[in-house]
Amino acid sequence: MSKKDGSKPKRIMCNLKDFSVILLGLLLGAAFRVNAQTVAGMPKYAVTGVNVIPMDKDTVLSGQTVLISSGKIISIGPRLKVPRHTIIINGEGKYLMPGLTDMHSHFFYEQGVDKRYIPEELKIMLANGVTTARIMNGCKLYQDAKYAVATGKTPGPELFVASPQFVGEWPWTNDTISPHQIVRNEEEAIAAVKKYKNEGYDAIKITFFVRRPAYDAIIRTAAEEHIKVTGHIGHDVKLPAALAAGQQVEHLDEFIEMLLPDSPALKYSISGTDIWNRIAWRTVDQLDENKIPALVKMVKDASVYITPTNYFFKANFALGQTDDEVRRSPDYPYIPSQLLEERAANRAYWQQRIRIDKSKRERWYNLRKEIIKELDKAGVPLMTGSDAPEWYLVQGFTIHNELANMTECGLGNFEALRTSTVNPCTYLGIIGRKGTVTVGKDADLLMLEKNPLEDINNTKTILAVFRSGRYYDRKDLDRLLQQALQVKNTLN
Repeated sequence: MSKKDGSKPKRIMCNLKDFSVILLGLLLGAAFRVNAQTVAGMPKYAVTGVNVIPMDKDTVLSGQTVLISSGKIISIGPRLKVPRHTIIINGEGKYLMPGLTDMHSHFFYEQGVDKRYIPEELKIMLANGVTTARIMNGCKLYQDAKYAVATGKTPGPELFVASPQFVGEWPWTNDTISPHQIVRNEEEAIAAVKKYKNEGYDAIKITFFVRRPAYDAIIRTAAEEHIKVTGHIGHDVKLPAALAAGQQVEHLDEFIEMLLPDSPALKYSISGTDIWNRIAWRTVDQLDENKIPALVKMVKDASVYITPTNYFFKANFALGQTDDEVRRSPDYPYIPSQLLEERAANRAYWQQRIRIDKSKRERWYNLRKEIIKELDKAGVPLMTGSDAPEWYLVQGFTIHNELANMTECGLGNFEALRTSTVNPCTYLGIIGRKGTVTVGKDADLLMLEKNPLEDINNTKTILAVFRSGRYYDRKDLDRLLQQALQVKNTLN
């Protein structure tokens, strides 16, 4: 067919060489697009010249290059070739260590705060270097949060969620929010353990007033269902029975009671809710520190893990904080304002109505410190837990104070760091992929400005966090904190 002017159309032709060039260009373009998508979705990183604190031993590996791909550490060495399409991060003079673990955390939701704050609390944890957290009083919302983090919908630490707290009774009639499961007898205990195991919780959490028959049924059924038991120890159970059962113990519950005289006038002391009991505080003068070695041996022989949450007790009950210290705390801005009046009332009640002599509070606290020191010396694995948000403590921020408190109790800096890295990851059964900076493990890491082996407070000098294949620099972390503040302000 001819064009209107009568000429024939030109034929579009190319030889084999031209076709090869075109095809190669198309393939290269496609390859580039695939590579760009890979980099955008799960970048490769090289942290160069960094000082690595591996935590599998007490040392610093100077001037290392750490290669990260698909969220995993693939190589560590002083002179590594950096692959193409790798984001290079200058780590010279900086320190790379495993991310921190909080083994005793909660959410403000339990205190009546809107559920919209839960994702923001996860951001607060991550911005403070917490890359793994155990939530100690679970509910469906917390399981949803766990899923949201695992699927990348919400930035935050990897979550392990314990069941709603098992209680023998629920005396707080004004608290209708805090998740709980009443277990008054063996039948209720058996049914409850099976229920929460089937619902996918990671542990059974025990708190208050659980009677011995129900407790024994919890332990027996949990063993059958292959789910761990953690939490408080009540006066009806006592520490020897809990250790024999293999329960993982929080708060040093019933430890102080083991220091009472052999035939005490009062058979309980300062554990659990009795911290608010003026009568219980009368026992402090009777406590015998010479019984600590036998107590420590009993715990060591039981092969259990202990989460003291000691900073929580120091800041709120033992030594306390001044009004100025509370307001200047980095935690304070993140406490929803609707809770501040309640916080102040609780604090005033403790200070003005309970009014425990300073000497008693100091002796009680010093005994706790001595127990923690001796537990560590004996090789009992300790774990950091914040018990935040309570009083004026907020998750993320508090874990650094708990680490510092470990050193105050007599642990070395390396041993203190183990309580938030190696020990909890071992207990949780994830030490094969977390807890040390070694090849093949998840790159859940902190980059610090200063060395925490020289000063434990240097864990606060966070420059960046690696978590689940993402790199958050200081601007990113500050942005997460700002987002949390913005959401908090909409809840007031």
